[in-house]
Amino acid sequence: MKGLAVGASYRWPLAREQGFSLLEVLVAFAILSISLGVLLQTFATGLRNAGASEEYTQATLYAESILTAIGREAPLQVGHHAGPINDRFSWRSAISAYTEGLPDPEKIRARVYRVEVEVYWGDSTRTRTVKLETLRLVPLEPATGRGN
Repeated sequence: MKGLAVGASYRWPLAREQGFSLLEVLVAFAILSISLGVLLQTFATGLRNAGASEEYTQATLYAESILTAIGREAPLQVGHHAGPINDRFSWRSAISAYTEGLPDPEKIRARVYRVEVEVYWGDSTRTRTVKLETLRLVPLEPATGRGN
């Protein structure tokens, strides 16, 4: 045989192994399982956040509805009020006179009230809330019985 040195090893083309070793396959599966774990955790967090977002949206709609009803469907009375909305949500409100930076109510012929509505839900370990507030103008009744 020409060109072969004595003692040199020669590999036959069919003797070469093509493929992955067991260690390479195990490393590939480990990387795949870690990647899938992170992906599933991200997906679960996204679903949890979507559920919380839906609750906040629903609570905001309830709060807006109650805020709109105060002074229109329900009387505008100074004080605190509360009640259940359904088996999951409840509400409370606080109505107070607002005079900060305003002229005398007789001059503007109106009273200003601060209306706060808070919708809350959750269990004893974690309560979530949505709070909205606004100012309401209520016209004063015209004065009667003026003596001239």
